[in-house]
Amino acid sequence: MNKLLSIVFGLLLLAVLLLFSMTYTVSFHEVAIKTTFGRTGEDSVVTDPGLKFKLPIFADKITKYDTRLQLLETPEMQIQTADDLQLVVRAYMLWKINTETDQGPLQFFNNYSTIADAGESLEDLFRSEVKNSTSRFSFDDLLGVDSKLSEAEENIRIAMLPVQDKGVLPVTIGISRVLLPAKTTTAVMGRMSETRRGLSEAERTRGNAEAVSIESDAKAKKEKILAFANLRAADIRRAGNAQAARYLEMMGEEPDLAIFLTWLDALELSLSQNTTVVLPTTVEPFHLMDLDAPLDMGFIPQPDEDLNKLQHDPANQSQEEES
Repeated sequence: MNKLLSIVFGLLLLAVLLLFSMTYTVSFHEVAIKTTFGRTGEDSVVTDPGLKFKLPIFADKITKYDTRLQLLETPEMQIQTADDLQLVVRAYMLWKINTETDQGPLQFFNNYSTIADAGESLEDLFRSEVKNSTSRFSFDDLLGVDSKLSEAEENIRIAMLPVQDKGVLPVTIGISRVLLPAKTTTAVMGRMSETRRGLSEAERTRGNAEAVSIESDAKAKKEKILAFANLRAADIRRAGNAQAARYLEMMGEEPDLAIFLTWLDALELSLSQNTTVVLPTTVEPFHLMDLDAPLDMGFIPQPDEDLNKLQHDPANQSQEEES
C-alpha cells in the first residue's frame, strides 16, 4: 500500500514538473523569443501577454526581453566646434526593442544576448555620433540666440537609425548638458565683449544720426513758425497802422485835445505803481494835478508858459551844461 502511494505521488510530481516545463508567461511589457532545438521560425516572436505553452524540457527555449524604454547616457565629452572652440557635452538616448515590426525582436535576439549587452554595444556608437554631429556646428549655432541644438539632436537621431537593422529603435535623443571649459569661457567672453562693443557703437551712431535729424527737423519747423509769425506780425502791424492813421487824422482835427489826452496817458502811466514824484505842478503833464492851472479855451489846463519857455530855451540849456 505504501509502495503504491509512493508511485502515485511520484507520478503526480512528474506530471507537475512536466506541466511546469510546458508553460511560460509573457508580461505586458515583455516580448518572448521561442527557439525549438536552437532554431527560430515565423512563430518565434511572442508579444501577446498571458500564459503560453511550449514543448517540454529542452525542446523549446524561451528568452524574454523588456520592451520598455531604456536610457543610454554618455559621459561628459569634450568636442571641438566648427569655429575651433571647445565645448563639454553630455547626451542621452531613449531606446527600446523594435516591436513595431515583426522581425524587430528577432533581429535583437540575433545580435544581442541581453538588454545590458545591447546598451554597452550602443554606447560607443552613440558617443561617436554625438561628437560627429555636434562638431559640425559653430559655437553660436549651439548656444546662441538662434540655437540649432534641436537640429543637432535630429542629426544624431538620423545617424542612429541604422541600428534598427539590429532590432533597436531610437525613440528620443537629446543633449542634456553643455558646458564651457575655462579656455573657451575666456574666448567667448572676449568675443561677446567685442560683439557688445560693436552693437553699442552702432546704436550710438544711429542715435547721433537720429539726433541730427531731430535737430534739423526742429530747426526747419522753428524757421517756418518764425516766418509765419513775422508774416502775421506784419499783417497785424499794417492793420494797426491803418487804424492808427484814422485816429491820427481825427486827432489832427483837434490838436489841443490830442495833446490833452497824451498828457492824461503820461500821467496815468507815471502814477500806475507806488511812485513818489517830486516835481513842480507847473511842468507838463503834472500841471493837470494843479487845480489852479490856467485854462485854455476854457476847459483844458495849461502849464506855466514862462517856466516851459525857460526849460525849452537852448541858451538856458547850454548855460546849465556849462555850469
